[in-house]
Amino acid sequence: MSGKDNPDSLDNSLNGEFPLQDKDDELNMSTSSSISDSEEKEKKVRTESPSSPRIPPAFMVAASPPKFLSFEQLMEAANGVKNMALAHEIAVNTDFKLESFQPPDDSIEKKVKDTVRRAFWDAFQAKLDEDPPDFSHALVLIEEVKENIMMLLLPQHVRFRAQITEVLDIDLIRQKLENDAFDIYYYSNYIIGVMEKLCAPVRDEQVAKLKTIKEIVPLFKAIFEVLDLMKMDMANFTIQQIRPYCQQQSVEYERKKFLDFLKSQQEAGIDGLEFTKAWLKRSHDKITDVNAVEEAMALPLATPAAIMNEAYIELLNWDDKNVIPETLVMDHARLLEQREAAHRLALISSVLMVTYGSVGASISGVQSLKDKMKSEICTLLEGIPESDLSNVMSNVGEHVNKLVNEFLSSHGFQARDETQQKLLVGQITEMQSKDNRVYKLLLKRLLDFLRQIISSQHKEPLKVPPGFSAVESELSQLCGKFLRLISYNRSVFGSFYTDIINTLLKKHMADLSPR
Repeated sequence: MSGKDNPDSLDNSLNGEFPLQDKDDELNMSTSSSISDSEEKEKKVRTESPSSPRIPPAFMVAASPPKFLSFEQLMEAANGVKNMALAHEIAVNTDFKLESFQPPDDSIEKKVKDTVRRAFWDAFQAKLDEDPPDFSHALVLIEEVKENIMMLLLPQHVRFRAQITEVLDIDLIRQKLENDAFDIYYYSNYIIGVMEKLCAPVRDEQVAKLKTIKEIVPLFKAIFEVLDLMKMDMANFTIQQIRPYCQQQSVEYERKKFLDFLKSQQEAGIDGLEFTKAWLKRSHDKITDVNAVEEAMALPLATPAAIMNEAYIELLNWDDKNVIPETLVMDHARLLEQREAAHRLALISSVLMVTYGSVGASISGVQSLKDKMKSEICTLLEGIPESDLSNVMSNVGEHVNKLVNEFLSSHGFQARDETQQKLLVGQITEMQSKDNRVYKLLLKRLLDFLRQIISSQHKEPLKVPPGFSAVESELSQLCGKFLRLISYNRSVFGSFYTDIINTLLKKHMADLSPR
């Protein structure tokens, strides 16, 4: 990495999107690779807890007497899980980014941290205020700055490293201090010059501001603050660089760790795949249920691939009464987020479909109105969990009705009567229920569309399902994220799934065969 390498310009080939085709145009979308911009500054995943939380299998009480582990074994296991989770996050989440931890303002940790720092800088200022000034604290600061800068250097920075070592020679600086030959501004200017060469372009402005600070204590405080940001930039740059390697290696790594987990569960008398088997059996039973004639007509033949794909589709319409499969525990939050996104897209599309169907030709084909309604519906629904929809859908209905009235008035159309307006508001309000016919239809279309995508049976780009043209960009992002997630999951756990599904199919065939 040269001195001006930018972490934000690294490989973002997995951008979380899936190419769709709407009518004659193929979509081309791009997504941000940093979760630290506005909404993605801190990627918040909302989860709805089941009314009666289920106990993960790893913590269930075994039927046989428990086997106790030593502290060392527990720590080794914990570290293994943490390492696996980190490797998994880097491999799966292209938006993964380290961020510095800041304790809450009202926490004891924050107060202690601020008190210690203030005491240090006050002591430094007191030394500088002496006559003559005492720069002994500066020696400690320069040594720490040097260590931080060395952490930012890459192996190829051989000459640069040698130069920094020569200029920031602590023994030489100590001699200058003892002989009253020390110039703190010479060293601070040199340090800022080095930071200019090493920082990412995103830090250029902050480094430039350092040159405007003339007082020593504020200057060194600012230098350390910017260095902390630069170290975080370097860490995230390193993550971007090793992501392809992580993606290659983490599949085998996670599979090995999961085998270790299964072995420990087996020794404790626990089936480590209990909930994975239940998940796949639901998919198997759904496809092989000959009594569900109408549903069976829309489902593929009972092949291992079809059963697996149907199981993945269930994740986007997950019932919280079921326990998440053991093989998907690390992606639970991600799956909840994608489930919420799928249901939210179906809800927004349902509101738009009902609105255009109710109002009729006067607003038909007006894309600007559709875009405005979509944007404002998204704003009204932002941060609202599904359990609270009953409190906001009436507001959504009133607001959509208001937007329609404003459009009709500004374009010279006759105003709708009060009955028509109440009907539209009522239809939208009713969508608070998951049993609403329009909502169920749109959600089914979305899930059918995703089922087609993950089946890999389509030869041409798929068209956006009817009713989803207004949210095609968001649908594209959801498809890309979901496809990447299940592809990785299948790579890690595919062999386990194959064994379970083959066992289910053999039992099914045995049940069907004549006695």
